[in-house]
Amino acid sequence: MNDRSEADLVRTLMSAADAAPEPVGSLLGAVERRRARRARRRVQSVLAVAAVIAVVGGGTAVARGVFPHGGGEGPILADATATATATPEKSASSTRKPTPSPSAVRAPGASIRPVAEVWPAAVSKIPAKSADGWKYRPITALSATELLLSAESSFEKSGRLEIYDTASGSRTVLAETPGPEGVKGYFTQSVDVGAEHLVWYGTTPNDDDRWADFWVVPRSGGTARQVGEVTGEQAEVEAVGVTADSVVWSVSGGGVYRMPLAGGTPERIEGTDGLHLLSWPWAADVGERDFGKKQTKLVNLETMQVVEVKTPDGLTTFQCGLEWCYGSGDSEDNQAVVQRADGSRHRTLPGLSALGGNIVLARDIGVFHVSSVVGRDERGEEIEDHSVPLIALYDPVTGTLAGAGRSDPKGGGYGRGTSSSPTSIIYWDEDQRTVEKCTMVEARTALAPFPSGSPTPTGKIKNCATMPEGGGREFTVVNLLAIPRTE
Repeated sequence: MNDRSEADLVRTLMSAADAAPEPVGSLLGAVERRRARRARRRVQSVLAVAAVIAVVGGGTAVARGVFPHGGGEGPILADATATATATPEKSASSTRKPTPSPSAVRAPGASIRPVAEVWPAAVSKIPAKSADGWKYRPITALSATELLLSAESSFEKSGRLEIYDTASGSRTVLAETPGPEGVKGYFTQSVDVGAEHLVWYGTTPNDDDRWADFWVVPRSGGTARQVGEVTGEQAEVEAVGVTADSVVWSVSGGGVYRMPLAGGTPERIEGTDGLHLLSWPWAADVGERDFGKKQTKLVNLETMQVVEVKTPDGLTTFQCGLEWCYGSGDSEDNQAVVQRADGSRHRTLPGLSALGGNIVLARDIGVFHVSSVVGRDERGEEIEDHSVPLIALYDPVTGTLAGAGRSDPKGGGYGRGTSSSPTSIIYWDEDQRTVEKCTMVEARTALAPFPSGSPTPTGKIKNCATMPEGGGREFTVVNLLAIPRTE
């Protein structure tokens, strides 16, 4: 690839995702139209697929494709078709083979052991489909053995919530997830788990209405009940939670609202301007759309206690959980940092970098992209060590790193649960593979732009896309609640 780092590429794509116009009449368009929390995750995923092929001078460089997503319909991203950058066809005489990587050169992440070896009790296999064939979307873990799943009848169309017990292999239907009567184009969005209830919200993401509604069901299961509806700014929901007596949520522009579980008029919680719900009762001054913005405080919305966050210099991404914070910068050192909010216990993690804005998972475990680059060849293209894991999970309490995700020479993929609060599930499909598909097309029909200043190609050119395919039978799941922790 060129001199831009993978982190640069992802940042650019995420900004483009927010600003891009919405295509009409395609699966990719449906993905990009998803609003609120799921919208950004799905768009990032598809753009990451499209970014695997990049034009460098007159040739094609294949990056180590990463396919993160927040839950997908069955196989991770296999339902989305990405159009990649087109490159002119080169003659055999002009093609040079890259210099192979010396066998002794290893990326820093090559020493990271697989999660199944580090935390064997936390890793299990679960079916990718329900008993009636509906596709599962993992949400979060309820305990060390219980996983909360959404069963979907069609693309992102949740029909019910189920609990899968990894110890017994049993499945339990917790609740149906109905939509309000008479509302067309309704989709259930993020679910969150409280002490006594589960809560979720729904929207109609394929129209221009600023509307949302909220539903709750007892944590023990039962019939879901609509709590109420909101419109306007209050409907720009980005995160949701539930207390003993109220639904709480934050909006994309900042600010936290509550509505009684019995229904009634929503109210903005005083003192929450510019705050975004992290996991009740905690909120931060950085929201999911504030990519690149550094977090400076955590606020307890029950007591209004403010925890000031000490942000290190030189970072482009910095995000905190309830106790621990993570960040990374733009340098080619590929070095992440971890510390407590007050700046204590500061340490560095070589070979890791933030991929996207959501670094923090449940229990303040961090998730990072693992750099596979060990140098550059004679053409300036990256030489990669494909023995490194795709992502790394870091437990700040024990200082332990574990490799996760599906990885292969052309890329890899992983998913994270779709809960509103930081999820306790990471998963992937081991049977899926990343493939590169190329076709010869007329240059004038190519969808992607060519490098600035280069001559416009004519005739036939090669158009390539790298994407996952196959799988769909089972997921490998890492349950963070099953990780043993002693300091």
